[in-house]
Amino acid sequence: DAAAPLPAAAARRLRRWARRRAAREPLQLIVGTVGFRRLDLRVRPGVFVPRPETEVLAGEAIARTPAGGVVVEPCTGSGAVACAVAQEAGPARVVAIDSSPAAVALARANARRLGLAVEVRRGDLLDGAPRGLGGHVDVLVCNPPYLSWGEVGALEVEVREWDPPEALVGGPGGHETTDRLVAAAGAWLRPGGWLVVEAADTRAERTRRGCRSAGLADVRVLEDLTGRERIVCARLPGGR
Repeated sequence: DAAAPLPAAAARRLRRWARRRAAREPLQLIVGTVGFRRLDLRVRPGVFVPRPETEVLAGEAIARTPAGGVVVEPCTGSGAVACAVAQEAGPARVVAIDSSPAAVALARANARRLGLAVEVRRGDLLDGAPRGLGGHVDVLVCNPPYLSWGEVGALEVEVREWDPPEALVGGPGGHETTDRLVAAAGAWLRPGGWLVVEAADTRAERTRRGCRSAGLADVRVLEDLTGRERIVCARLPGGR
């Protein structure tokens, strides 16, 4: 039997969606949601859209978060990683930070809608973190901007025209924001705490060396879902 025709309103909506997708608008923004691990997150223009590869970053943070631990996530964007950690790891406190007012608003909305205890603050990298957490963070997890302007220009339209530049560009060389994070990590982590950071595959080795130069130990570079070296994990010496 032939399928019943779509109601007129639904048909008009599909035509609008098709025109938007033909113009290379990301499907996630058209639909308004994205799946991330066990979460269904809202997304909106002006805030970085979480990618499946970053689920590996979240998984590594979750695996390293002790029950009742403290997790801080700068550059949170939509709040995807912070919300995943809050849902799956059983931490006592999750603090998410972003410099973008639009990202802060979206991350708060996602956490509230999902019923997750994530404290979202505005600030540049770790400037927004509560001062009292210095030396007490179990996991510092971040997907920072890690591209140069030249690298952004070579990306697909769906990325370079729709993701905000401040969520993509880490500085003239692409590595500057990551360098700042690595340098600051030791002041925030408790002894034995972990830094878990996503990096450009072309600069993962640089990030690994930076972690060692910053006094971090047990530095590992892990692959993402596409087999590229993407996740750098490092521990502050000490602790049990």
